Amino acid sequence: MKLPSSPRVGRVILIASALTMALPALLPQAAQATVGDQRREVERIVDELDRLHSQADILAEDYAEAVDTKNQLTLGIAAAEQRVAEKESELDSLRGDLAEVAIRAFTGNGADVLGPLFSNADQYSEGLRRDQYSRVALSVGTSTTDDLDELVSDLDDERKDLESKRAQVEALTVTIADKQQQTESLTTDFIQRRDSAQARLGVLIEEEEQRRADEAYAKLQAEFAASQRAVANTSANQGGGGTTGGAATGGSSGATVGGATSGGTNGGSAPAPAPAPTINVPSVSGRAGIAIQAAQGQLGVSYRYATSNPGVSFDCSGLTHYAWGQAGVYLPRNSRAQAAALPRVPAALAQAGDLLFYYSPISHVGIYLGGGQILHAPNSGTVVKISSVSWGKVTAVGRPG
Repeated sequence: MKLPSSPRVGRVILIASALTMALPALLPQAAQATVGDQRREVERIVDELDRLHSQADILAEDYAEAVDTKNQLTLGIAAAEQRVAEKESELDSLRGDLAEVAIRAFTGNGADVLGPLFSNADQYSEGLRRDQYSRVALSVGTSTTDDLDELVSDLDDERKDLESKRAQVEALTVTIADKQQQTESLTTDFIQRRDSAQARLGVLIEEEEQRRADEAYAKLQAEFAASQRAVANTSANQGGGGTTGGAATGGSSGATVGGATSGGTNGGSAPAPAPAPTINVPSVSGRAGIAIQAAQGQLGVSYRYATSNPGVSFDCSGLTHYAWGQAGVYLPRNSRAQAAALPRVPAALAQAGDLLFYYSPISHVGIYLGGGQILHAPNSGTVVKISSVSWGKVTAVGRPG
């Protein structure tokens, strides 16, 4: 049976045919659009995770600083209380001695403790008698009642200092509780968002983070190489004589950058009018291996704010404080103080045992293991572990001795 034809049927057939022919060309474009959208989504998520993690670390460091300050103040309070007690005892004793001498001198009771000088007290002024009474009472031969006034003033200052420290501790107690609550809230938010992103996009998140780390490290190397070339050019223009390899003090012949040795000594036949700029880097301490081994012994130990308890819990600076302490090197108790106390080296010259500091203001620290790996106690609800270095977040490198 022949189906009736119509203009509408013909148009449908033509449209279907056109779509059939065009579909293979449209599918790659759609796929490309999907991949591009996914990449942008991954980048947006990693940006947000970085922002949250940075904020959480900064708050955690603020918390650790407040706890450290409070602990120091608590020790200061104990010392101030001891000084106040000693001065109060000294003051009570001095007042008692002065009172006894005054009573015995003016009433004539007891022995003449002032000696023959006052056998006729009317011959001497009141000021002279007052001075001599205090000399006898203090039994030091040169003190006067001014010492009593000075002691009272010192005691007053000590009491004011003690009250100031107590007030600071009270204020810090409130600050610590607030910082801890904010840090825990933000850290929880970060963990939940990262877990959600990992569940949806899996390895793409890690690949993007690694890509950024590699890109940042390549940039560091390029910048360092450029600075070395500038130093070499300066040395050549001045006639030579400057060391341009970033050589470490202590005998290193050149700086290693990206696995290759760059630099050496550029000489010239004519003496240079002035030495060329140099990059002096402290030599790597032989204790670095001990510090790394100590830190490795704490792998898997839980993270906890403002702690440094081997086998129990650490925060980031607590781990570095402990590890280098095992090597016989004292480090302050928070990452900002550690960064301020250590000599800096260029990030491109970081070597095993160096401390890598993150963010501005500095709010995280870990021990560099070499090969782009860091051993640290991250504020992410996890444990002491080894991770890839986020070179884009590294703002300083310190070398303990």
